[in-house]
Amino acid sequence: MTAPTEAPIIEPGEFLTEEHRLNPFPLYKKIRDWEPVYHDRLQNRFFVSRYEDIWDAYKRSRPGGDFTRGVYDMQGKYDFGSESPLGETILDMGEGPEHRWSRGIVAGEFVGKKLVTWLPVIEETAAEMIEQFSQEAAEDLASGISKQGEIDLVTQFSQRFPIRVIAGMLGLPREDFDYFESIYNTLFAGMGYGRAYFRSAEKAKFALHDYLTPIIADRRANPRTDLISKFVTAEMSGEMMTDHQIKSFVALLLVGGGDTTHKAIDSMWWNLLSNYEQYEAVRDDPELMDRVFTEMLRFDGSNHYQPRRATRETELGNRVIPYGANVALCLGSGNRDERVFKDPDQFNIFRDDLYFGKELRVGYWQDGVASHLGFGQERHFCMGYAMARQEAVMAGKMLLQVLKNPRLKDVPNDGIVFPPPGKGGVRGVTHLEIEFDVS
Repeated sequence: MTAPTEAPIIEPGEFLTEEHRLNPFPLYKKIRDWEPVYHDRLQNRFFVSRYEDIWDAYKRSRPGGDFTRGVYDMQGKYDFGSESPLGETILDMGEGPEHRWSRGIVAGEFVGKKLVTWLPVIEETAAEMIEQFSQEAAEDLASGISKQGEIDLVTQFSQRFPIRVIAGMLGLPREDFDYFESIYNTLFAGMGYGRAYFRSAEKAKFALHDYLTPIIADRRANPRTDLISKFVTAEMSGEMMTDHQIKSFVALLLVGGGDTTHKAIDSMWWNLLSNYEQYEAVRDDPELMDRVFTEMLRFDGSNHYQPRRATRETELGNRVIPYGANVALCLGSGNRDERVFKDPDQFNIFRDDLYFGKELRVGYWQDGVASHLGFGQERHFCMGYAMARQEAVMAGKMLLQVLKNPRLKDVPNDGIVFPPPGKGGVRGVTHLEIEFDVS
């Protein structure tokens, strides 16, 4: 007679280990299998690990629901934005009218027909930057420095590309792009834990606000077709955005639309070149790049967590969640749930159990095909999802044209990891050195 398997001990400190930073999936699986809604007493949160429970929590994150997205209490003792280096942004507003108003006034620019107007900016930026590093590689070849092209995709392309797209959409002068990029780098580097990081980010925020002040004033007086002009002239429910609200939204756009998009591009190429037969399939049919983007989000997207706060005592996954408790929806775990996806630890752009169509909502599940969990749900569905997809896929297709016979350089590389302790950011590749033929 076989003795029953004993449940393993799950220690809260496991979340903080170097092993987890490099590869969180073994711990995710242990929690999914043995304690799917896990009370992490060290970080004072309930960790939700299974796809169905995460989907359930998303559906219950609505006005009057059991969970709220906003970790900030609009009626609380702290001034709104005082505890965030970005200032007042809609990410902290929860389900109230402030969130609906702010989202309603800006969201339309990033989806559907309005997004089409920005595609030339994305395409021009990608082409310009690809031409730049291709020319540098050719010059290396001509001077005898290298017999092959070589690039660190992170530092030479993907880290800079989405920021310059955003700068172009905002209508900033092209000669200011380097300065704008430096503000972003300082702002993002200061998004870690600790007062020193916070002060660094605040300085960058104030520099950004000072930079934007005359530009916003000019657009109020002389509106153009750029995004800042749309913000200053947009009206909803008889109200318009203040200068301060516009500045805070630009800061959010930088962090939300910059780091996550560049990490997406890096992860797509890391996974393709680590699964070379799939790279060859995409090389032969570039339209498959859309599937690469979708499977990348399922396999190991940049955002592994979504925070929630319980608005009342409730139950989730057969566990009681107390009123006011912090809840961490672990998208990275739900996207690897064996109850939903076959061979979830394999990157496979041809899998038949993942929904590859247009993202409409998470938890789309029909006829054995489920969507990834990466873009949120309902009123908290990511405003920039369509733009992120367009940028990553368009850049990916252009890179296919210029990276001839690409291969990962034989150097130490941890692959897709969480940032080091204390440093802000999301999960991604730190460096991605690629060798390619120049002809």
